[in-house]
Amino acid sequence: MAAKVDLTLDVRVGGAGSPDERWGRITAEVERLTAAGAATLWVDTGHHVVMADPEGNEFCVA
Repeated sequence: MAAKVDLTLDVRVGGAGSPDERWGRITAEVERLTAAGAATLWVDTGHHVVMADPEGNEFCVA
């Protein structure tokens, strides 16, 4: 039996601008990922969002 390998891939939202503009891009990406089936687990407003894919694998959007 092969060992399970845990690998976390995070989503980094690029672009320049003010902190509010950056947070706007992060929340837009969270909305896109939610529409694709991801779930929001925790929000650190202004910094990052912890999400899970449909299989329950967690990742961050920042």
